[in-house]
Amino acid sequence: MKKLLALTLFLFFSAISFAQTYDFLDPKLKRLTSQRGIQINPQALEAYHANGEKVAKSDVMLYFMKVEYQPAIYADANNQPKVIVFEEASEEAKMAKIKMYENMKSGDFMFKEKAPDFTLKDMNGKTLDLKEFKGQYVLLNFWFVGCKPCIMEMPELNELVEEFKPQGINFLAIGLDSPERVKTFLKQHEFDYTLLPNGRNVATDYGVMSYPTHLLLDTEGKVIYSQQGYFPGLKYTLRKRLEDLISK
Repeated sequence: MKKLLALTLFLFFSAISFAQTYDFLDPKLKRLTSQRGIQINPQALEAYHANGEKVAKSDVMLYFMKVEYQPAIYADANNQPKVIVFEEASEEAKMAKIKMYENMKSGDFMFKEKAPDFTLKDMNGKTLDLKEFKGQYVLLNFWFVGCKPCIMEMPELNELVEEFKPQGINFLAIGLDSPERVKTFLKQHEFDYTLLPNGRNVATDYGVMSYPTHLLLDTEGKVIYSQQGYFPGLKYTLRKRLEDLISK
């Protein structure tokens, strides 16, 4: 993820316009127009939206990775970075970042391994066995009700379901919670995967320690892409891989 942030910084510094200033900033601060020789710890800086609204330190890294934004860095007279302003990204910057996400490689977790078989019941009580999907592509998601990053990614995952389920991709979400708790959760959140609750033992068998975890399986059940954790842009990474599969 550090490599991803470095690439993001490079892309966005190259897209920053030189003249933009903001009334809510100290007028002594100057806008940086080059990343050369500058080391930045984003979470150590004050951060704002272009309208002056403050960005929480816990959200700064997410905003760096969002396709919709590009960071402008303001420094003091000694060229020390002090403030980040997240501006609306140019179309050029958006496309560059999407391309970067599309080219992201798989994580190491279970990559090229055969996914262990499992049997779970869906929310309707129907029993599903992973063996039933041999010869088909499956995108697995491991999640639980109290996982904030899991909730954050659900709208984007729902877009993928709408786009690729009609083309034969199977979307299975293995949850740690009981059906009753998931049912309560769904009153406030939409999750369009086939939901398989009571999956804690399956997560243990797989060795899942981080949530969410995504595993894309080929027609033989082998992991051909994995991602642990959520980042803005995951949608583009997964979409590219699914597009590549259905175009074969």
